[in-house]
Amino acid sequence: MLRLGFVLAALALMGACSSPQALPAGKLDGSSRLKAEETVASPGRLKPQSEGTPLPPRNPHVADHWPSEFRLMIDNLLALYPRDGKPPSVKEVEKKMGITLTERPLQDLETGLYKRYTVGGTRYVDTKLEKFGGMGQYYAISKARPPGGMLQSLRLVVSPAQSGFCLDPYELAVYTGSKFLNGDTSQRARPRIWPAAYVWGMFEWSENGRYIGENFDIVLGQERDVVMQKVVGASCVVSIGVLGRYAGE
Repeated sequence: MLRLGFVLAALALMGACSSPQALPAGKLDGSSRLKAEETVASPGRLKPQSEGTPLPPRNPHVADHWPSEFRLMIDNLLALYPRDGKPPSVKEVEKKMGITLTERPLQDLETGLYKRYTVGGTRYVDTKLEKFGGMGQYYAISKARPPGGMLQSLRLVVSPAQSGFCLDPYELAVYTGSKFLNGDTSQRARPRIWPAAYVWGMFEWSENGRYIGENFDIVLGQERDVVMQKVVGASCVVSIGVLGRYAGE
């Protein structure tokens, strides 16, 4: 719960793609075809750059190749808690996200929570991840400052096994235009904190694949060196969570 509390608190504080070109007519040998494919990008697709290179500006077209159902789910999730207006009720969350929420008893270590719910009725669920605190799907209401304040948070699993699609974290960054902080609160986190970043390579900086964006956070799969176990690449987004602050009940 300490890790969940850190993520919730950090979230509360966070408040150039090429056009397609026709390939040359006629047959291409292997090297020429590879070169052509490297220089011709699909609409909105990203071409990786060296670490530290700024990402392209926010561009919704980067998601044009996402499955329509998946993109709608992401859009609804990111719009669940508007900056202005009253956050949705439990029933409204269920209706908007197409899920079912079932309240369950709080456990001893969940002292910072007010209510917690299990998520069902959707394929964006992985029961195996529930035991890994903050990684699997959940809906929760927790106490927040100032006194009487509350936080609502919803997390859904979007890994390929559930969604049927690999969500590239860099595409999500460009889709939202969001910068990211390190969400790793473990003792081995090095560095523990870095300035909010929006660059290539940033999704290899967290030891446990947790990153905090602007009003949402993500958990990533990771590629590691077999010998040294150093993070050498970011894989698909495993889960994504959103947060809303509101006055207590």
